[in-house]
Amino acid sequence: MKKKSVKAIAFIAVILILGTLSSFSVEWIRGISIGNIYDTFNLPPLAPPKWLFGPAWVLLYILLGIYCANLNFVKNNRHELYTYMYVQLGLNIFWTVVFFSLSNFLLATIMIVIMDILVIAIIFVDRRRIKLLLVPYLLWLLFATYLSISVLILN
Repeated sequence: MKKKSVKAIAFIAVILILGTLSSFSVEWIRGISIGNIYDTFNLPPLAPPKWLFGPAWVLLYILLGIYCANLNFVKNNRHELYTYMYVQLGLNIFWTVVFFSLSNFLLATIMIVIMDILVIAIIFVDRRRIKLLLVPYLLWLLFATYLSISVLILN
């Protein structure tokens, strides 16, 4: 197996593990699953069914892992891209805890807006075509921003 493939698999695994731990931490902290908490929210008209989030995040984390594994090939703006990506990944992991465990919808909304801005910045700064892997993630983040703002307003 090529070194590049091993690195991509490692990044995917780490991101999937962190995302999963973030989700499980909600149940550890609150004693109730994210799905059960989601059911208690007043949701906006376009809110998806709760079963959609797991498969969507697995796919998005795979795309993020592939992108992250290729960051070391960046020639220009390397430090900027690393900073934007890892700050937004950190916010992504902690967003679940802030939103579902702490029910701090305002802070979670601020966090996700920052993630939106950082991912948009990454797409503009990175001149490589691999940045297109981030487009589905950005679209999902923008939709999640709509949901976060809606939950903040409706609850």
